[in-house]
Amino acid sequence: MQLTNIIRDVGEDAQRGRIYLPVNELQKFDVKANELGLGQKGYSERFTALMQFQAKRAQQVYDEAFALLPAQDARAQKPGLMMAKIYRALLDEIQRENFQVLHQRISLTPLRKFWLAWKVQALGR
Repeated sequence: MQLTNIIRDVGEDAQRGRIYLPVNELQKFDVKANELGLGQKGYSERFTALMQFQAKRAQQVYDEAFALLPAQDARAQKPGLMMAKIYRALLDEIQRENFQVLHQRISLTPLRKFWLAWKVQALGR
C-alpha cells in the first residue's frame, strides 16, 4: 500500500522537497529529481516508464500478499484486505489516468471505497 502512496503522491512530495523513489531507479529511467516537481511540465516518456515500473512492482506485491494469505486467516484479516483492495483499485485508477500524478492527486470517491470495502465484508473478496 505504501508503494501506491508513493506513486500517488510523487508530484506533491517533490514540490515539498521529498522524493521517496530510489535514486538508482530514477537514474535507470533517466528521470531527474527536479522534473518530479515541475507539475504538468514534468511529464515525459521516461517518467511514464518509471511509473509503470513502480506500478508493476506494487501489483506484484499485492498479488503475492493475496496469494500468501491462508484461507483460515481471511476473516481475521478483513480490515487489511479492505484497505488492500482500496489501494489496489487506486493504483488501477492511477494507471488508467496514465500516471498524471505530478500536477494532481488521483483518488477514489468515498462511494467507490465503501463499495470495495463492502465487497470484502460481504463476499470475502
